[in-house]
Amino acid sequence: MISCNSESIVSTVSLENGIVLPTIHGENITSLISDSGVTRYRLKAKVWDMYSGDKEPYWHFPEGIYIEKFDSLFNIEGYIEADTAYFFEKKELWQLKENVHVQTVIGDQFDTSELFWNRREPSNSINAIYSDRFVRVTTATGEIITGTGFRSDMLMSNYRFYKPASEVIIEETDSINE
Repeated sequence: MISCNSESIVSTVSLENGIVLPTIHGENITSLISDSGVTRYRLKAKVWDMYSGDKEPYWHFPEGIYIEKFDSLFNIEGYIEADTAYFFEKKELWQLKENVHVQTVIGDQFDTSELFWNRREPSNSINAIYSDRFVRVTTATGEIITGTGFRSDMLMSNYRFYKPASEVIIEETDSINE
């Protein structure tokens, strides 16, 4: 159960059948996030559960997450969305799962089933964002790049695939001799 006194707050609820309830549960959440005193992001989630009593405290977004990045005039520069997300506080690691879509500030779109963002990595590190799943990138110019196993910097402007593939578009014609 939950109890509190002048020295501590016990915040985890563990039921007899082993189910652990969140410390904090929120629904229909919109949160603005600032960087150096300037609002840069808006996070939206239908459900946001925080589990702070675990050995590894984490946040869980079981019904999806949507995050927008703003420029200095509050125009949307890019976004991230996923069907499910976790944030592991001690590791400073985001895990986005199922139908992950990223629109970067330079207009590239990344689509995958799972993506990790390690906030401990420097923003220019090729290990800041990664996935071992299939990733499809549609560049701002319309080029399609695909592959499995992916690493990128935080802006997703410098990336590499470990098992690249490509799509070839063949236009049909009426005649073989054309």
